[in-house]
Amino acid sequence: MPYQGEFANKASHFDIVKDPEVAQFLEDCGYLKPPSEEEGKVIGAFFEVPPKVDNVELPQQIIAIDGSDYPSSIYEKLPSTEIGYVKVSSVLIDMAKFGSLRVGRFVDPFRVAELQNDNNALKFLLPSSNICWKGKTSVRDSFRAVVDDHLYSAKTRFKPDEPKTSLRTTLFHLASRRPGDMGTGDTQILKLHKCPSCGSGPIEVRDIPETQNCPNCNAEVYPSDCLRLWEEVNEFQSNTPVMSRFMQVIEHLLPMHYIRYLVENSLVSLGSLAFFVDRPLAIFGTAAWLHRSIMLYLAEVNERLRKIHQPQLLIIGLQKSGQVVDHVSLIERFVQPNQIFAIDDGYRYRYIAPGRDRSQKGFGDETYYGQDFIYKTDSGRSFVFALPYTFASKDSGNFVQVKTEIHRYSNLPRVIALINHFECDLYENALIPIALAHKHTAISLVPGGRVLDILTREALQKKS
Repeated sequence: MPYQGEFANKASHFDIVKDPEVAQFLEDCGYLKPPSEEEGKVIGAFFEVPPKVDNVELPQQIIAIDGSDYPSSIYEKLPSTEIGYVKVSSVLIDMAKFGSLRVGRFVDPFRVAELQNDNNALKFLLPSSNICWKGKTSVRDSFRAVVDDHLYSAKTRFKPDEPKTSLRTTLFHLASRRPGDMGTGDTQILKLHKCPSCGSGPIEVRDIPETQNCPNCNAEVYPSDCLRLWEEVNEFQSNTPVMSRFMQVIEHLLPMHYIRYLVENSLVSLGSLAFFVDRPLAIFGTAAWLHRSIMLYLAEVNERLRKIHQPQLLIIGLQKSGQVVDHVSLIERFVQPNQIFAIDDGYRYRYIAPGRDRSQKGFGDETYYGQDFIYKTDSGRSFVFALPYTFASKDSGNFVQVKTEIHRYSNLPRVIALINHFECDLYENALIPIALAHKHTAISLVPGGRVLDILTREALQKKS
């Protein structure tokens, strides 16, 4: 590590570049490589024509969710003492209002500016390194307390004076659906794997505002401890990876949060709504167990929608970067326009993750709740997106094979139509609603009563 103000020698890398050991190491590594012409033809044959989108009805509103995190030193002379900032935007895009942005071939900058003025987001501050909060004796305990405080706070509630509308209560709903012994079947109770202080467990905690304690050591425990993010917290080094985990969890919890509230208050509104999440439909790390609860919850909601003759939930995970996106950049010249492919395990382990040990239970068994697709539009642009699996669990039949069967995804025509619509009507090479979430916010969706008012009112107008 250099001293402050010390700069590296600009020629110091030459000996590394010329080292034959380096060249041999790179030769021995397995990584993504451009396919040969012959391999490209084989890859192109995996793609097929997508379902027809003629007369497909687009959703009336879209909720786009995106997040960012940033560690910051609290004082320039204490660079190793950091606070973490996490910001998650959750914005409602009204399709009719979005269409009015255009004037002929151009976008009206004044209308765009008006939309930007209504931009807002959920903001979370977290202790990163060498920071203790409210008298806690460690960074880890401070992190635990702050996370639970955020999830329970009024800023995550649809009604500030009703704690049961908080993001933490949504976590209880999902945790109650955990498979096996960790599930409770009761949305008022969840189980912690173990006490963060003494390691005893499992421990039951309730959805209440009062302090709760471990029955073994009497240390404080928090409902959000079930996410197990605290296990990755470091006392003396930057906790940027943990902040990213927290941001990831929030980005997946928020759609479930809105869905839960609308199921309880205006189920019909979900039929005209779509969710875009800026990442694959997968949860990694210690909170990965959430993905199975999400699968089950979405299946339950879809069954309720089916009974009232409404479209199934439309949740789309967009990928701007990552291994699959890198792979697409290598193969897209071999893929014809207007083609789609649901990535199966055989293809992934051969072309996208070569050399990786193949999971006996299928790729993403412990993390993914959605199927990845590659879609090349008529205009030649390629998109990587995911749709939720159409099963309540991965124990349903021959899951590894049937998860990639396109006919099982009834929402696929709507997704294709939506991508085509935004690709044509936004900007060249735009990343559909996620780009809008970055720049142009139609209606701020920091939880509040008017979210329900807006969606319910428009649903009733459509019904009448």
